Amino acid sequence: MKQNWENPFSQESDAGTTRERLIEAGIDEFYEKGYKQASLRRICAACGVTTGAFYFHFSGKQQLFSSIVEPVIEQWTSLGNALSNRELNDQSTALDNDRVMMDLELRYRREILILLEKSSGSGKEHFGDNLKQELTKHFITHFTKAIGHVPNPEFIQLLANMRIYGNIQLLKGNYDRSQTLFFNNMLACYAEGGFTHLIQNCKEQL
Repeated sequence: MKQNWENPFSQESDAGTTRERLIEAGIDEFYEKGYKQASLRRICAACGVTTGAFYFHFSGKQQLFSSIVEPVIEQWTSLGNALSNRELNDQSTALDNDRVMMDLELRYRREILILLEKSSGSGKEHFGDNLKQELTKHFITHFTKAIGHVPNPEFIQLLANMRIYGNIQLLKGNYDRSQTLFFNNMLACYAEGGFTHLIQNCKEQL
C-alpha cells in the first residue's frame, strides 16, 4: 500500500523547493485572510503537500509567518536607518531617499501590508505601532536639527502617521510601478515643501 507522505529529500520540481512553495503560499494566505484566519491546511493544499511535509520545514503557523516577514523587517529597518542618517547629513537627498524606500516597499508590497494590517494575533502584531514610534523619533531628530529645539512630539507623531498612511494607500492602490513611484515622488515633494515651510515660518510654534 502506498504511503501518503512526502520525502523531504526527494528531487524538487522546477517550481522550487517545498519550503519555498510553502512560503509563497503562506504569503498568499496571510495576505488574503490575515494571520488569525490563515489556515495551514489551505496553505498545504495550495502547494500540493501534506501537513507532515509542512511540519518538516516549520514548527507551525507562527514560524512560517516569521520566516516570511522577518527578512523584510531586517531589510526595511536597515535601509530606513541608513536613509534617515543620509538625510540628516544632507537634506537634499530627501526625495531620492523616498524613491529608494518605495522601491523596497514595492518589492515586498504584500509582506509589508501583511505586517501593517494583517498581523493581529501573531508575534509581530505591534509592528505597526513600533514603526510609528521609530518614525516619530526620526522626524523629531530631523526637526530638532533644523529648528534648534525639540518640536512638539504630538504634532510630529501626526506627521509620522500621515506618512505611513500615505505609503499604505500607495501600496494598496491599483497602480503599476511607474504610477506608484510618480505618486510617491509627488507626495515626497509635498512633504518636503511642508517641512521647509515649517522650519522657515513656524519654528517658534513647533
